[in-house]
Amino acid sequence: MTTQETLYRIDGPISADFPLISFSTNVYDNPADIFGSITDLARYFKAVEFEIGEDAEKVFWSLSIEQRANLARQIRSFTEQNGITLTVHAGWWGREYNLCSPDLAERGQAVDCLTAAVDFSCQAGATSVTFHPGYKDQLENRELLDNLIAAINQVKARCNTTGIALCLENMGGQRPKFPVFTVEEHLRFHQQTGCFVTIDVTHLCSLLPYGDELFAAIAALAPVTRHLHIADLNDTHHQHLPIGEGNLRLSDVLNRFAVNGYRGVAVVEEFIPRFSTEYYLEKALAYKNGVEKLLADARRSTHAG
Repeated sequence: MTTQETLYRIDGPISADFPLISFSTNVYDNPADIFGSITDLARYFKAVEFEIGEDAEKVFWSLSIEQRANLARQIRSFTEQNGITLTVHAGWWGREYNLCSPDLAERGQAVDCLTAAVDFSCQAGATSVTFHPGYKDQLENRELLDNLIAAINQVKARCNTTGIALCLENMGGQRPKFPVFTVEEHLRFHQQTGCFVTIDVTHLCSLLPYGDELFAAIAALAPVTRHLHIADLNDTHHQHLPIGEGNLRLSDVLNRFAVNGYRGVAVVEEFIPRFSTEYYLEKALAYKNGVEKLLADARRSTHAG
């Protein structure tokens, strides 16, 4: 099977609800010009993710509450006028984002940071906010999840989350600093917080090879998933390759999410330095165009029938 056949082969018909392909400022390495990076990506994609990281993170936290509100209004005006779906990825690199921490002061700081990110996202008109759980710190999953649930319920109590989904990102294999929750633990998180899940497909596929176990996980998680991150990988080696550089049957995986109830975007979000930003963008655009062709062909076939 060629790379193109692997990438686009779908078992069964393509869903009319196949996720809209999106792109993150993270692949741009989160430039300091937050508004400029969003408007730039909107030239290519109808959905854009803003990540609070790197230079953008420094700028974001240097702004006053009023300045962040003004930036949010500027972003909202642009996205609404141009029909752009906006999603936000909260900060995650550092102890100040450790929502699983057993230390109440550290966890409190993480709650403060996520609350500010959610407030900004609501003002900016984002449909979802993705956050990482924090650090494993040699703790058992039960304690980590208890701490995380307590933290998120604090955030919910402090924020107006009407119209926005708070989404816990699943972690992947070969990353020992970060907790890996099971399918059942993600479902427990949803049940006890009312919040949702971001599935990073690369993380999921680094734990579960393409096959029946992966399909069962997708079927269980899709109804509580409100956001997807995508990239490519080879087998279960945890990388975030440009789309088409690995051997993942990405279109089939995304279609299975849609068939099982997922409604949302699929964001090219992470990168590895040996590939350029331009190459990630090129491959993401090629994939977006390829998916649009599959959907158009499916519609023509339906009408012809």
